[in-house]
Amino acid sequence: MKIRRLKCLKKRNRKLIFFIVMFLFLLTSLSIYITTFTGENIYPNSNKRHAMLRLEDVGPGGEYNSLEALGKLKAVIQYIESENIAFHIAVIPRRMDLGEEGTWNERGIDDPDPDSVSRSFIKLLKEVQQQGGILGMHGYSHQYGDSAMEGNNQNSGTGSEFKVNGAPETKAVSYAAERITNSLEAFAKNDLQPAFWESPHYQDTRDQEKVFRSFIGILYQPDYYSLRSFKDINAHDTINSYGQESLGSFYVPAPLGYISDQKSVDKMLSKIERSDDLASLYYHPFMEFPYLEKEVLADGKTKIEDGLPVYKYKENGESSYLRQLVEGFKQEGYQWMTLHDIIPFTPAHRVKIPLDVKAEQIMIGNVKGHGNADIVVREKHRIVVIPGTYTLPRNRPQKATEIWLKESFSSEEQVMLTDLNNDGKQDLLAYNQKNGDIRASWAGDEMFLNPTRLGKLPSNLNSLKPFQSQKGNGLIAYGDGQIIYIYYSDNHLDIERINSSFPINNGLYLGKSQGSTQGEFLYVSSDNQEVFSLQKLGKRLTTPQKIKGVSLNDEDQLLAGDWNGDGTTDLMIYTAETGVWRGYVNGGSNQYDPLKNSFGPWAQGEGRIGFAADFDGNGKTDVASFDEVKNVLDIALSYQTP
Repeated sequence: MKIRRLKCLKKRNRKLIFFIVMFLFLLTSLSIYITTFTGENIYPNSNKRHAMLRLEDVGPGGEYNSLEALGKLKAVIQYIESENIAFHIAVIPRRMDLGEEGTWNERGIDDPDPDSVSRSFIKLLKEVQQQGGILGMHGYSHQYGDSAMEGNNQNSGTGSEFKVNGAPETKAVSYAAERITNSLEAFAKNDLQPAFWESPHYQDTRDQEKVFRSFIGILYQPDYYSLRSFKDINAHDTINSYGQESLGSFYVPAPLGYISDQKSVDKMLSKIERSDDLASLYYHPFMEFPYLEKEVLADGKTKIEDGLPVYKYKENGESSYLRQLVEGFKQEGYQWMTLHDIIPFTPAHRVKIPLDVKAEQIMIGNVKGHGNADIVVREKHRIVVIPGTYTLPRNRPQKATEIWLKESFSSEEQVMLTDLNNDGKQDLLAYNQKNGDIRASWAGDEMFLNPTRLGKLPSNLNSLKPFQSQKGNGLIAYGDGQIIYIYYSDNHLDIERINSSFPINNGLYLGKSQGSTQGEFLYVSSDNQEVFSLQKLGKRLTTPQKIKGVSLNDEDQLLAGDWNGDGTTDLMIYTAETGVWRGYVNGGSNQYDPLKNSFGPWAQGEGRIGFAADFDGNGKTDVASFDEVKNVLDIALSYQTP
């Protein structure tokens, strides 16, 4: 009897332990989910019919180890481009395979003396990049091991690179840093710009993912610590601390998975009919190869272009897996998106600002003439410059602060940057609001020259800002019921005044509309927080025009910039309290269309101040957020296209 009771007790204890373990597991999972659940911009792609395509495991070897294979790969890419499909390529920079005869086959885009296959592969990637395709790092070699291993883990594409069984070193953060560094260097060697990282087979440790997020702002893989990865992207508005600190990162899943056969095609097409989630998938392009044939010239020879044989799809009525997918997505009304459509800005660098600096002391502009933005800080008795280098990796050490000018500015002086003399470098201007004096410190060789008095402006001008017109660079402000234009030429200032009913309590936001040869300016109505635009037309101003579809709440900040590089001014509304950035693209005729998705949550926190500038010099305005408490400026870069 005692034995029977003991057995029953043990059985109950096992059940109790099982339920306790399951409860703790669910509680842990829920707590992890809650920590990544922000309540704002949670499912940005929901009900939008957004689709994404990633071409998987593409490297200079394996299935693409010959000029013939690269010709086929090019045919697949050209088909995708002909259908106007946005796409991504997960690149394996180095391919390594152990042949059946026991010899290694190894080829990489970072080879010191690349062979003809590598050169053609690199050229093809560059063409993809130039045409708007998005490249990313799919590990470095997508394998581990220098001898035969279980499951052929030593072979690229088949093997895992991280968290490999029996190889504890592949779980180390230092190993992760080494591999992503190798991959970045391989891309940089060939002037290729990676937009994302994807761990081979999505296999890594959480600490290794933190390393990857420290190097680059987007991981094109699911976040297994968030339930949202079953449906949509996941934002982490947290500090990345491997190397130089940075803020934020995004995970982009592929909830639809991949195609392996006709059954998986049918299953995927059936799923997208009823799904409201992000329709993201990945596809191995070599699966299209059986549906291709060579193009043959009249003399029977194979057609060759750019050193590769030309292939085309067979005209036998048989539809490939990819073509079935393309047609099915089209019938369901899906739009093919890039990473930069669904995540308008990529979290990038963090810049440490000198202590006790306020937002109004920070100026951003190209003072060195190298194209990208530098950060200029007005301190009590000097002007310092933090040189800008905003290429990958994002955790590169910050450059040392440089003293550019030793000068004291009075509390009445407003200091700003503008290229007043049109030499390609932004100069330092100081306007004394009390007496109207204006001084210029011209940007020289790694310094601002001593201030020179340019003349006198009306006193107490409001919103004095740089302004571009047909007459060149100048300034614009308002005061005493007038809009005041200031032009600089032949070493003196010309002033033009135009009467205006402009509401004096609202600031100016400068920009350029579509089809306009000169700048316009915008203001926010204090009555209803709506945005209006005006232009100078000869000797008068146009009637204020309401910008449709754009309005602010009291806590919102309005920023102006050219997010997509089309030469016109777009708008951004930053709500620091939630960390959500709502972008609007200039469509002309005072119509601003919302971006496909809002950005964020990123840089969330009351008191944060938004900035807009082209930090990396790619012709597209980026965004930044200044935290006065921590004295850091966090930057997110734009790679959007019109």
